Amino acid sequence: MKKMNFLFIAILVASSMLMGCAKEKMLATKSVAKKEPKLRVNAAGDLSDANIKYFGRWDFSSSTQYVSYWGGAYIKVRFTGTTVKVKVGNTSNFYAKIDNGAWVSYIGVTGTINLTPTALAAGTHSLSVAQGKDYDYVFNFQGLILDAGATTSAPSVGANLIEYIGDSITTGYTDPQANVSAYGWVLSESLGAEHTQISYPGINLTSGYTGGTGMDVQYFKRQSFAYPSSPNWNFATYTPKAIVINLGTNDNSNNVPDAAFQSTYTTFLANIRAQFPNAEIIVLRTFLNLKTAPTVAAVAARVAAGDNRVHYVNTDGWLTPGSSDYTDGLHPSVAGNIKVANRLKPILSTYITGGVTFYQDTQYAAGASQVLTVGNYTLSQLAALGMPNDWASSVRVPAGRTLIMYSDDNFTGQSWTRTSDTPDFTALSPSANDMVSSVKVQ
Repeated sequence: MKKMNFLFIAILVASSMLMGCAKEKMLATKSVAKKEPKLRVNAAGDLSDANIKYFGRWDFSSSTQYVSYWGGAYIKVRFTGTTVKVKVGNTSNFYAKIDNGAWVSYIGVTGTINLTPTALAAGTHSLSVAQGKDYDYVFNFQGLILDAGATTSAPSVGANLIEYIGDSITTGYTDPQANVSAYGWVLSESLGAEHTQISYPGINLTSGYTGGTGMDVQYFKRQSFAYPSSPNWNFATYTPKAIVINLGTNDNSNNVPDAAFQSTYTTFLANIRAQFPNAEIIVLRTFLNLKTAPTVAAVAARVAAGDNRVHYVNTDGWLTPGSSDYTDGLHPSVAGNIKVANRLKPILSTYITGGVTFYQDTQYAAGASQVLTVGNYTLSQLAALGMPNDWASSVRVPAGRTLIMYSDDNFTGQSWTRTSDTPDFTALSPSANDMVSSVKVQ
C-alpha cells in the first residue's frame, strides 16, 4: 500500500508539473500575440491606391486628402462592382462620368456622395471625376468607397499631355459644365490626350494692374490666383507635350499698356521654356482680337531669340461675334467651344503626332485640313485621305520634321523641301500652289 501511494503521489506531481508548463506556454503565447503590430491593409479606392491617376496640379502633402486648386483637375480609375461613392473634404462643385455616360454635375456638395444611385451592372467600369465651376476651384479628394471585395485597376491613359493656360475663357466659365465643356478639354479628349488647365477667371497675364498677381507669377505656383503666397509648383511632376496659351482679354479690360504686356509676355514665354525645354508652345490670338499686336511681337521676339518651338495662331474667324458662339459676347458657349476645338485640332495634331498639317487654302484658313504622319504618300494615297491632286495651299511643319513635296506622282517632278511652316505655297514658286501630287514626311 505504501508503494502504491508513492506511485500515485509521483503521478500527481508529474501531472501538475506538465499542466503548469502548458499553462505558462499558453500565457507566453498570448503575451507575444498582444505585442504583434497591427498591419493596415490599403483598401481599393483609398488615397494610397496607385491605380487612381491624377491630372492637373495636386497637393499630395496630406495623408487624409489630396487637394487641387486649379479648375479642370481630374482623376481616372477603373473599378469592379456595382456602386461607387466619392469622399469630398470641402463644399465644392464637380462632375463625374462613369463608362461612356454623360457628365453628371454635383453642385455645392461635400462629404460622401453616391455616384451610383442606380446600381451598375456587375463588371468592370471606368470613372472620371473632374473639378467643377466655382471661384474657389478647390477640390479636396479623400478617396472612393466601393463594394465589399471590389478591386481597382489602372485606367487607360493617353500618351500625350497638353496644358492650357488662360482665364475664364479657357475654363468655359459661363457654360453649365465649365472645364469639361471648355475647348481645351473637348480638343484633348478628341485627340486621346490627357490635359491640364491652369486657368482662372479674371486673371491678367501681367501682375500689378488688378491688386493681385497675374499669370506671369501665378503659373509658377501650386495654387491659384486666390493664393498669392502659394508655394512654387514642382515642374518635375509632369511634362506636357504641348502648351496652349490664351491670355490678354483681362489685360485689355484692366488697361495694361501694350508695351508692358508685350514685355511681360516675352518673359513669360521664356520662363515657360526654361521649365519645359522641348514643349511646343502655341500662343492664340484672343478670340475678340484684343492685345493682338503685342502678342504677335512677343512670339516674334522669342523666335528671334532662337526658340523654334513657339508658334502664334491667328484665330480670326473662328467665332462669330454677336452669335450663338458666345454666351454673353465674351465667353464661348458650349457650341463655340466645340468650334474652337475643331479649328485648333489640326494645328495641335501637328505637334502632338509629330506629323505635318496640310490646308486646302492659304494662310491655314478655315476649311479642310489633313495631318500626315511620317511616311511616303503617293497621289492615290493622298486622295484616299481626302487630299486629291493639286489640293494643298499651305502647311504647318513642326520642329525637327522635314517635308518634301513633289509636283508629280511617285515623288517625281519639281520638289520643294520645308522644315518650317509655309502659309502660302506661292512663296515657294508660282507653280507650287495647288501643285502637290506626292509627299514625303521625314
